[in-house]
Amino acid sequence: MISKLVLLAIFAISSFSKSDFFDVIAHGKKTEIDSFLTKINAEKSTNSQQAYLGALKMKSADYQKTPKEKLAIFKEGKALLEKSITADSDNTEFRFLRLIIQENVPKMLKYNSNVKTDATFVKTNFDKLPSEVKSAAIDYSKKSSNLKL
Repeated sequence: MISKLVLLAIFAISSFSKSDFFDVIAHGKKTEIDSFLTKINAEKSTNSQQAYLGALKMKSADYQKTPKEKLAIFKEGKALLEKSITADSDNTEFRFLRLIIQENVPKMLKYNSNVKTDATFVKTNFDKLPSEVKSAAIDYSKKSSNLKL
């Protein structure tokens, strides 16, 4: 009986797909974003999990009802992503996440001061990215005004 429970627990623990994440962040509707937030929240808390969670929370701010709620969720996500970048400033994935967010948030939020440096950093360190993230970066670069790969 215990061995079946252990197997069930092992199968229940699954890492989220980064390619699915980038698809959701690019094209996701509220229900898809909410579902992915639940999935990422269920993951073990790591610096990477917090960075992805932060980026997705900032994206989910678009779907909040009031400006106050939008700003609160955005700030919460921003804090998670920035904390991850501070802890690992050489992480190209985190810088790519921030670039995506900063290029697409309203200017009034004044969250765009790292666009140029992040784009340069991602381009310079592109080869260090995992294949799923490389594919997302290539796709994103086609519409980005700062990231040209």
